[in-house]
Amino acid sequence: MRRYDAACATVATVVMMCLKERLEVVSEESTVDVQFRGLDRCTVTIALVMKSSAPVVSVCKEVQKEIVEEIRILTPFIVEHVHLIVKKLILEKTNA
Repeated sequence: MRRYDAACATVATVVMMCLKERLEVVSEESTVDVQFRGLDRCTVTIALVMKSSAPVVSVCKEVQKEIVEEIRILTPFIVEHVHLIVKKLILEKTNA
């Protein structure tokens, strides 16, 4: 059980690192769920909060590719799927 928990935490950390780099994503309000199949295959589901000015589809495609690549580079795990759910769009505060 500890090994599974550690693997999930590792993958979730990599995902959050990717999200924090994206200005269009509010990473503090986004959530990550990781499910493993076998010892090395995982599916990542992310509920994103994005800024309303973001090009949602293109950002999501880029995020999916980046997450797969970063997990491949930084861990021994294989990503089978990255599911992105945009749960909320927020208006950006303006300094007027």
